[in-house]
Amino acid sequence: MEDILVNGLNYFLISSLVTIAIAMIINFVAHRLIKRFNKKYSQKITTNQYLYQTVRLLTWSVALIIIIRQIKPLSSLGDTLLGATSIIAIAVGIAAQATFGNYIAGFFLAVHQPFKVGDVIYIKERGLSGTVQEITFRHTVLLTQENTEIIIPNTIMNAAVIEDLSSESYSRLIELNVSGETDLDTLEKIIVNLLKEEELINKDQEIKLIIKEFIKDGYTVAFPIHTYNLHDYVEIKNSFYPKLYKALKKHKINLI
Repeated sequence: MEDILVNGLNYFLISSLVTIAIAMIINFVAHRLIKRFNKKYSQKITTNQYLYQTVRLLTWSVALIIIIRQIKPLSSLGDTLLGATSIIAIAVGIAAQATFGNYIAGFFLAVHQPFKVGDVIYIKERGLSGTVQEITFRHTVLLTQENTEIIIPNTIMNAAVIEDLSSESYSRLIELNVSGETDLDTLEKIIVNLLKEEELINKDQEIKLIIKEFIKDGYTVAFPIHTYNLHDYVEIKNSFYPKLYKALKKHKINLI
């Protein structure tokens, strides 16, 4: 052991245990301070959790280097890792890797907070939506309406066009493809009357159909449904569609 350890086995064991204990204490204190801060400033939860992960990574990295330096075959490696020049070289080398890119992207997501844990977001380029469950070093986790988790790398989240759906009102267009012979005024009246019957709009409120585009043999028309959140929208849409199709069939309006 004397040939392997710098100051002998006993010193190595004691110093390693002390180093690990100090790292654990630092992480414990950091966790308690951040948890206390979160109770007072809940809007900063994402940033502070990410800060805690960074502190934990740095703490255990330094503890590992200290332990490595006490092993003779690895002591030069420990000294090298502690050198400022080597730190910069390592950082530059890691920066080219996807993992470090995800970390940096996650850091900016946590600091600028385009969204935070608990928000319902929609990623337009990917056609994905869900509730933000977690933002880690590497990825962001979304919980979908189907109760499945989507794990998305932070580099994608940082570059994506994201719509935050966690406002007090939620609005989405419902689209229909109708034939060219359809009387759009009649179609609009049917939809408005049904929306009033279902109490989705006020009795004196009117909604105008939008012609989104011309398609073969007809049109794509749309109208909005307003709810409080994405969950309510999905439930209302699922119950509204069958009633709408039944009303259109009654008035001999064909969908294509």
